[in-house]
Amino acid sequence: MSCKIELKAVVFLLCVGCSVKPLYDDYKVEGCSSCAGSRGNPNIEVDVISERSGQELRGFIQDSLRDLDFAGRKYRLKIELTYVEKPFAYATDGTAKRIRSTYSADVVLKDEKGAVVFQRTVSVSFGSNVANAQGEVILSLYGRNNKAALRELAERIVESVKVFMTHESGI
Repeated sequence: MSCKIELKAVVFLLCVGCSVKPLYDDYKVEGCSSCAGSRGNPNIEVDVISERSGQELRGFIQDSLRDLDFAGRKYRLKIELTYVEKPFAYATDGTAKRIRSTYSADVVLKDEKGAVVFQRTVSVSFGSNVANAQGEVILSLYGRNNKAALRELAERIVESVKVFMTHESGI
C-alpha cells in the first residue's frame, strides 16, 4: 500500500515539474510552440539590459512591443542605458538645489543576419530636488528610481522602432 502511495507521489511530482517554466524566461522552449514570445513581439527580441533600471526598461519595452504586428523578418533590439545627473539651480553658497537626471538609451536594431538596420539615441530627462534634511534624502532616493521616466523612455524607443518598421515595411 505504501509503495503505491509513494509511486503516485513520485508520478505527481514528475508531472508537476514538467509544467514549470521560469518566470522571466522569454526564450523559445524546445517542443513548445505556444511558449515562445509570450511577453513581447515574436519578431523583435529585446536583449537583456544591465542594472535594475535596465531590466525595468526592458519589461516596459516588451509590454509595448507585444501589440505591434510586423510580419516577415525577425529583429534583435539591443539597448545600452546610461544615467546622468547634472546639478543646477545653485544657491548663493555654491551648492546645487536641483538635479537634472537623464536616462539615455543607445538603441540598435539588427536584422536576422546581424546587420544594423536602425540606430538612434533616445533620452528622457526629469528634475529633482537635492536633499538637505534626513527625510528629503529618503524621498530623493525614491525619486532617482523613477519608473515614470523609464516608462516614457520605453514609449519613445518603441515609437522610434515603430516609425522605422512602418517605413521599412511600406505600410
